[in-house]
Amino acid sequence: MPLQDLMLDMIRWVQSFSNPFLDGFFQFITTLGEDMFFILVIALVFWCMDKDFGYKMGFAYLTSGIVNTVIKEICRIPRPIGYPGIRSLRLETAGGYSFPSGHTQQTAVFWYSLMLEYRKRWTYIAGGILIALVGLSRVYLGVHTPLDVIGGILIALAWIFVSNGLFDWSKREGKPVLLMVFVAPMLIGLFFFPTATYYKAAGTTVGFWLGYLIESKYIHYRVQAAFPRQVLKMAVGLAGLLTIQILGKMLLPEVLFSDLIRYAMIGLWMTVGAPLLFTRITKREAVE
Repeated sequence: MPLQDLMLDMIRWVQSFSNPFLDGFFQFITTLGEDMFFILVIALVFWCMDKDFGYKMGFAYLTSGIVNTVIKEICRIPRPIGYPGIRSLRLETAGGYSFPSGHTQQTAVFWYSLMLEYRKRWTYIAGGILIALVGLSRVYLGVHTPLDVIGGILIALAWIFVSNGLFDWSKREGKPVLLMVFVAPMLIGLFFFPTATYYKAAGTTVGFWLGYLIESKYIHYRVQAAFPRQVLKMAVGLAGLLTIQILGKMLLPEVLFSDLIRYAMIGLWMTVGAPLLFTRITKREAVE
């Protein structure tokens, strides 16, 4: 039996258990593998918990998204949407090609980061369960094959060690500029992968890296604060992200380069704009 037919039969078998409850459950689970969820968590870590780990996890997550897009564009494997006997839900999350599963890969990178950082039993249990559930949700919803999911998990495992290794190297050398090894190939890729997904990921990565350079040298942001202050920081920070998204769409023309600029501004806000604002507020309160 051809591999494609086997993958399609496996989707049909998974969907043979479908019912309204599972439809809702897996549509919820798949949101736990989407960018908005991870951006919120990474922002929480970076602004309120552990700045250095926030940088490391942020670089791993953002660059993994670029790797995923590049592999999809190279392989160009179509999604299992529209085949007889396959029902596809939440199609708004199914842009681009099929292999590897972006939701699964990004979920795996996020949880691998937590596992490697904290090495606690709860990270292994929670991470293993959520990686499996997000991957299963993509098959159940009929937007990915099991091969896409397995590929996403394996690529994430390989990439987390590459990304963390490069980040740790730059830390040991005390030179954030060394992370240009991420950024330079990514910028070249703008000419070869003219898609909105790639430009958004590239823009965020550029902004995040530039912010890392600026913050490390000039701001020296400290995350420690009382709980009410942490809540205020998150509210202000997220309001800034939302404002950039809305104003960027309103003011910039609808072209790929606008996606690059808008998402670079988001990366800069996370690493420079919001931390600078938080730092100034803290200093003013200390003086008063």
